[in-house]
Amino acid sequence: RKIFIGILILCIISFTIGILYMLFLNKDGKHIVFDTLKNYFTNLDKLSYKHELFINLKNNIFLAVIMWFFGISLFGVIFELLYLIIKSFTLGFSLCSLIYTFKLKGIYIGLIYLIPSIINLCIYIVLGFFAFNFSIYLFKYLFKNKDYNLRLLLKKYLKLLVVSVILLITSSLIETF
Repeated sequence: RKIFIGILILCIISFTIGILYMLFLNKDGKHIVFDTLKNYFTNLDKLSYKHELFINLKNNIFLAVIMWFFGISLFGVIFELLYLIIKSFTLGFSLCSLIYTFKLKGIYIGLIYLIPSIINLCIYIVLGFFAFNFSIYLFKYLFKNKDYNLRLLLKKYLKLLVVSVILLITSSLIETF
């Protein structure tokens, strides 16, 4: 529970820093963000949805599998935490950028556009939490001679990966269409 709350607090702080970063960005930086977002939303009709779906599926599933494997390795958890920090920062920056670019309409666009990213972040937070816990169990088993049923823990951890991948596929479909 403490680990989950710690991860959640880290993500909230990172999200807030992402918002603040956009707010304190200089005029040229804000102009670049403004132009990039306007250009992206103007050219949405030119996107290949099949290609976007393939990219989203590949990236999301790859990240889930990598995060899962990081949980099996004792030192990979550090990279998971870094990824969650970066993902939270990006989400905060994106939301603030959309509001800056599209004003009041940006809140609506931001919520609709970022729902899949929010879902993904929640999935990655849960996956990261269980990976962190699995690493702790593995460390205690290997180095402190604690007796755990690793086969059962690994089975549950594998089920979590399968559920995460199914949710990420759903999220990718929402994100693409």
